[in-house]
Amino acid sequence: MKIVSQVMKKQIFRAMFIGGVVGLFGVAIFLGVLQASTQFSLKNNGSDIASSSNNKNTDAETIPTAGGTMDGTMFFASQAGVYSNYESASSFVSEHPSLKESAIVEVDGKFYVWTSMVTDESQLVFLKDPPTFKKAFSVSSDSCKEATIAELPSVLADKKATKLNFKDNSKDSTLPVDWQSIGAAASSISNDISIIRLHVFAHYKSKNTCLQVKF
Repeated sequence: MKIVSQVMKKQIFRAMFIGGVVGLFGVAIFLGVLQASTQFSLKNNGSDIASSSNNKNTDAETIPTAGGTMDGTMFFASQAGVYSNYESASSFVSEHPSLKESAIVEVDGKFYVWTSMVTDESQLVFLKDPPTFKKAFSVSSDSCKEATIAELPSVLADKKATKLNFKDNSKDSTLPVDWQSIGAAASSISNDISIIRLHVFAHYKSKNTCLQVKF
């Protein structure tokens, strides 16, 4: 009886041992599958986040270039500086005699000091004191309801600049009613067509918010 009892105990112990090993093996497999699944999920999520981040960075770093993504009629200005208010821009101009023929143009709450405005980049003339640099921009009049104002970008972009010759006092119904008087005032500042164009544009830009400038 004692021998049978000892054999039974050994069998029970062996069964318990085998059961325990099998159970631990099953738990190990389950944990391995769970970990693999978690890592796969994290990898996918990480890829999505990285892709989203890259897209955001690409959008943020996209900068319009001259002749590329900007809409409207293209122009180029020789820029001396930009200020957050008109007073600062005006003070800067008064400190430099070379800027006596410049104009201050407001765009989106900032005040740009420009010394000329041309239709061809090669026509730009730069100053040394203060130093100026190229500023490419487009002018759109799509939201202008008055036909004569809506036509201004095309008139200013005319390479022959026939309508910027203010020595001829003939009236043109396609132009604003004060066109001749504004042109005469601009012509008294300089006989350089790029400076006349700049001052005519600066005047009408300040009076008509529908004229949109984009850089």
